[in-house]
Amino acid sequence: MIRLRKRSGIEEYALDHLSGMDTAGLISRRELLRRSAVFGAAATLGTFTGVLRATAQTTGGKVTVGLDSGAYTPILQTFAPEFREATGIEVEFVSYPLGNMYDQNLLALRQTEARFDAFDFWPNFTGDFGPFLTPLEEVGTLEDLGFADIARPFQLLNMYENKLVGVMIDGDMFVNTIRTDLFEDGAEMAAFKAKYGYDLAAPTNWQQYRDTAEFFTRPDQNLFGAVEVTNFFVYAFFINQVVQLGAERGVRYGELFDEQMKPKLLNEIGIEALTRYKEVTNFMPADLAASMPWDVGRQVFFEGRIAQANWWTDMPKGAADSSISQVSDKIKVARSWGDVTVLPYGRAMGIAANSKNKEGAFRAIAWLQQSANANRWVAETFAQSLMDPWRMSMFNDPASTFPLHAKSGFGDNFAEVSKAALSNPKAYLDISIPGTNRYLGAIIQHTQRAVTGQATPEEALGAMEAEWEETTETYGRDRQIGHYQEYVQRLVAEGYWS
Repeated sequence: MIRLRKRSGIEEYALDHLSGMDTAGLISRRELLRRSAVFGAAATLGTFTGVLRATAQTTGGKVTVGLDSGAYTPILQTFAPEFREATGIEVEFVSYPLGNMYDQNLLALRQTEARFDAFDFWPNFTGDFGPFLTPLEEVGTLEDLGFADIARPFQLLNMYENKLVGVMIDGDMFVNTIRTDLFEDGAEMAAFKAKYGYDLAAPTNWQQYRDTAEFFTRPDQNLFGAVEVTNFFVYAFFINQVVQLGAERGVRYGELFDEQMKPKLLNEIGIEALTRYKEVTNFMPADLAASMPWDVGRQVFFEGRIAQANWWTDMPKGAADSSISQVSDKIKVARSWGDVTVLPYGRAMGIAANSKNKEGAFRAIAWLQQSANANRWVAETFAQSLMDPWRMSMFNDPASTFPLHAKSGFGDNFAEVSKAALSNPKAYLDISIPGTNRYLGAIIQHTQRAVTGQATPEEALGAMEAEWEETTETYGRDRQIGHYQEYVQRLVAEGYWS
């Protein structure tokens, strides 16, 4: 009688993996199993896994990366051959309109065949995209992404069911860009103190922001005290008012729902926040105030018509560029008014669950996160102000990240203010639960109605709450409660909320 040798647990494990392994066409599975019989399954698995890994580094197939359209083309044309040379993987960059980011990506994620292996998205969309994204740690490690170098608030974004499904490639944050020729002028300082009773300086709270905006509003001189977006990106500026007012009142700033997912908008804080937001439009160019687009807001500041811009970090970057700005030598950056650092929008990159080359997609993301490449990503899109810093090393070496402004000292000023804001013990993370696109859509629509006088603040907030209730019911209240509580606990655990 012939006794068959019983395989060890390790051999059984290795044989199971060899039986289902994708050999990438390098060898037939039959031949692979024959070799395992001769040399042992564990030894064969170890050897062939190494072969596959080495092959992936030289002939890694192709990765398709989707990015919203913008001024990426020059740097991507540089990155593509460099990435291929470093990894052996062909990369194709495909663009889509910024305004269609949500619809196009969600459609692509739901298809059987992936349109993109990796793609960028606003962190707000994580709740909707999450079921169709690959948790990054299932493909690679946080060390591969240099995750520890990412500023802490940005690390806390892009979480779905407590798993990281995206990593930042653009760190949006509110700061205030002030005109030094106005704020530091002796005559202006004396006139301001005579009128308001305190020294003129970059505002640190709402009253100071309102007063300085009013003071510098001089239509007869074509000068205005503030500029904020009042159309598509209106959400960011309204939520900033809600957050800062909540911090003033000592409550959970920016808490939008209660424990049963009932909206918390139509209340004293919501009404006052919307009233304040509308008041700011009195200090903007009258012909633009009711519907100020993002690009036009930047342009009027660059033309020298605005005294201060409490805005995303793209504003000072563009304003400091003499090729597009008339005030490049007359600005500096200060903290956004208010106690809380607000991080609206930004961009992240994740891997589609329907991708057939997740490893290649991860390597593309990891390559972009390497300090030298990430710094170029910011530096070489600086003039277009597209990509804002998100890694602490970018602020620690401003001459590398902001080469256009190293000599003027603006890079150091920008980095110092940004580091202080990102280390603030009070920060607000945008919600990113399922249906966020619809929740935000209601804010955008009805805030604009209030700004244009089509509705009172109470009417606008009531309409937002009604639509939020519909969205919550559509997605399932119990499900939404679970996702929102996950978000709440993230802010509590970090110490942002108590």
